[in-house]
Amino acid sequence: MVTKIKLSMLMLILLGLTGCDLIDIAFNRPMLIVDLDAVAKATGRQEVMQKELEFANLRLTEQLKLVASQLEETVADEKDKLGNSPSKEQQKQLESLALQAQQQLVNSKNLAVQQSTEFRSDLILQFRKEVAEIAQEIAQKAGSKLVLVSNYETLWFDPAADITDEVISVMRARASSGVSKPAADTEKAQINDEPAKLD
Repeated sequence: MVTKIKLSMLMLILLGLTGCDLIDIAFNRPMLIVDLDAVAKATGRQEVMQKELEFANLRLTEQLKLVASQLEETVADEKDKLGNSPSKEQQKQLESLALQAQQQLVNSKNLAVQQSTEFRSDLILQFRKEVAEIAQEIAQKAGSKLVLVSNYETLWFDPAADITDEVISVMRARASSGVSKPAADTEKAQINDEPAKLD
C-alpha cells in the first residue's frame, strides 16, 4: 500500500512538471507557424520535386520494360531449344519457367512501386529539413521554442505567429545567391539492372 501511494505521488509530481513545461512553452514563449505547402509553391520547390519524381518514375518504367524483355527472351529461347515436339516433362519445365518469369516480373513491379514511394518520401523529408533549419533560425531570433506546421488539424492561430513569408524570403535569397538544396539522388530509384536469371 505504501509503495502504491509513493508511486502515485511520484506520477503526480512528474505530471505537474510536464504541465509546467507545456505552460511555459504555450504562454511564456511564442509559438510560430509555417505553411509547408505555401513555401513549396512560392519557392518553386513543389514543381521541382514533381519533375524529379516524374523523372525517377520514368527511369523505373524503362527498367521494368527491360526486365520484361529479358524475361520474355529467356522463356522464348528455352522454348526454341525444346523444338516443336517437347516431351511432357519438358513442357512442364517450360511452364514452370514461364511462371517464374511472371512472378519475377510481378516482384519487379512491386519493387518499382516501393522505390517510387521511398524516393517521394526522401524528397519531402529533404524539403522539410531545409525548411526546419530556416524556421529554427527565425524562431531563435524571436525567442520561440516551438514551430508548428500549419495543416488541416490547425483550427486557428494568430497571423502574427505565421513565419511562412519569412521562410520563403530566406529560401529565395539562398537560391539567388547560389546556396541551394542538394540535387535529388535519382539513382536510388531503380530496379536491379542485372540481366534477369531464371532457374
